[in-house]
Amino acid sequence: MEMILNENDLVVGAIFENGTIQDYVDENKTYGLIRIEESTANWFLFNKDESEDDLQKLYTKIIKEEHFIQDDFGEEIVIFNKIGEKPFEEFIKKIDAYLGDEMGSFI
Repeated sequence: MEMILNENDLVVGAIFENGTIQDYVDENKTYGLIRIEESTANWFLFNKDESEDDLQKLYTKIIKEEHFIQDDFGEEIVIFNKIGEKPFEEFIKKIDAYLGDEMGSFI
C-alpha cells in the first residue's frame, strides 16, 4: 500500500493494487471512501464511549440501513453505502490493512 499524504505530511489515504482508500470525503470529516475495482463504500471508525456527537448520530442512522460492522475490541469499523459486487468482507480486509500500515508509519 502506498500512503497518500497531505500538505502537512499526514496520512489521508492510500493507493493499493486494485483501489484506493480515503480517510474523509464529507464536509464534516466523519467518514471516508474505499474503492476496490468497480465497487465503492463509505466507512468510519466508531467507539460508543468516545466518538463525537456527529459520529454518534451517523452511527444511529447507518444501523437502520444496509451496513456491516466489525468490532475490534470496542472500536468498530462501520461500512455503509456499498455499491458494486465486492462483499463487505473484502472492504474490511483492505481497511484493516490500511489502518495497520497507517499505525506502522507513526512508529
